[in-house]
Amino acid sequence: MAIYQKDVDAIRKYLWQDEQIQVTATQRKIGPGGSLITPTTVVLTNKRVLLLNRATFGFRKDLESIPYSMIASVRVENGFISSSVFLRVGGYSSPGERGFLKPGEQEGEISGLRKIDANALADFIERVISNDIPIEASNPQAQNEVQSDVNNASAQDISDLGSSNSKQKQKAKDKKAKAETAKDSNSNLGGYIYCTQCGAKNDINANFCSQCGAKLKK
Repeated sequence: MAIYQKDVDAIRKYLWQDEQIQVTATQRKIGPGGSLITPTTVVLTNKRVLLLNRATFGFRKDLESIPYSMIASVRVENGFISSSVFLRVGGYSSPGERGFLKPGEQEGEISGLRKIDANALADFIERVISNDIPIEASNPQAQNEVQSDVNNASAQDISDLGSSNSKQKQKAKDKKAKAETAKDSNSNLGGYIYCTQCGAKNDINANFCSQCGAKLKK
């Protein structure tokens, strides 16, 4: 998925805190549906769809913000030179006459896109509205609550991990102490170890039984 630096620079000042850009595209300047002087920039973030509409020879910029939760469907129409992305949006109205949605309509068109950009935009939106890609809360307060929950969960995970590591270390320590005790016990018996297979007495430093050849358990 493409992220163009010129699109990032154009939209950067409109981003919320912790908002991350996922896909960007800008209308072609030449071709059907394109705009030579006032091309629209489309930016998909982890929270919403942003449309930066340029007007008055590009000197004025109008921003439209569409939550993913309002998008009912998305489709692409690929032409010979350029492509269009259509979004069906419920409960949303565009500001001004040059907005994304015309009065009384629920489906708007983003025209004049390169085919690869149109497909990337439509694919990402489709995956979001199909819940294949989780999106973050669009409300800053809700975002803070979500982030707080994540931080608390992370802290708990770290605590659990630390506890688990401590238990493992203690278990290894106890095992080592048990082995040392067994070794001392064998030493007290005269420095011998008995084979668990045949019962023969072997030197404490032996690894295999001198009688049956079985590996000695220490």
